[in-house]
Amino acid sequence: MNDHEAQLEREALSRLSRVQGPAELHAAILALITPVDSVPSFVAWTTETQDTPTAAVLRQDVTALSDAARLPCLEALLDRMRTQAKVDRRTLLESTRRVVAAFSPLRPIDRLHWLLMRRRLGEKPPVAALPEEHNDLAGLPGMTIMRIASVAAYLSRMVPGADPAAGRSWYLTTMSALVDPESVPPCLPPDGDALARALLDIEALPWMLRPVLLRGWVSAALGTSQRARLWPTAADALRMVAVLLDSPLPPELARHYMELDWATRR
Repeated sequence: MNDHEAQLEREALSRLSRVQGPAELHAAILALITPVDSVPSFVAWTTETQDTPTAAVLRQDVTALSDAARLPCLEALLDRMRTQAKVDRRTLLESTRRVVAAFSPLRPIDRLHWLLMRRRLGEKPPVAALPEEHNDLAGLPGMTIMRIASVAAYLSRMVPGADPAAGRSWYLTTMSALVDPESVPPCLPPDGDALARALLDIEALPWMLRPVLLRGWVSAALGTSQRARLWPTAADALRMVAVLLDSPLPPELARHYMELDWATRR
């Protein structure tokens, strides 16, 4: 990003930080999850936001954002949308389904966007297990290992990148840290419902184990890709899973993103 682009991003973030009303939040959030190069998705977004006069300006601001800013901005705007009326939140989720469906085939990242939105808009997380129940990832029950394998298999479609062979290598590396390499389950990405159930089960692990799991995934992604930084889609996928597991971001992942301080901008 050159100096001019950085200035445009700062100005766009300043304007987005002041977005508060449900209609504008609706338009900006949908723009943030819409593929920028998809004509059908753009048409669907236009249909869903046609009654919002500022929608086009908001989308222009969103397109000025770098990969480091898009997901933090989405999370911040979803947190604001959570304070809106239930009917506005429900309308956003319904619009999201239609906009996402316009892009075919469905991208793996879209399912994570959907789950992130539901969580940020008020879905209650499961109750975490007591620390003494499981204090070591290597000693987890077989069913929990299978749930972790399910999420890792889904992530392997995006992590460390788009190459399927690299994804399988990453999956094998991460799972071999939990079980004997000969016992690693096959890499079978789950459907959306199975992914959601697996994430809920993993989130119920004690709070100190979830960051360990995330650090292993991020470290393996960097090692497998042999890059200093993750590909944007891989980083976004890992960040969203961290949010869904209620886990802090590993430092190696956090450095890929901006920190937004919008709390005082009301």
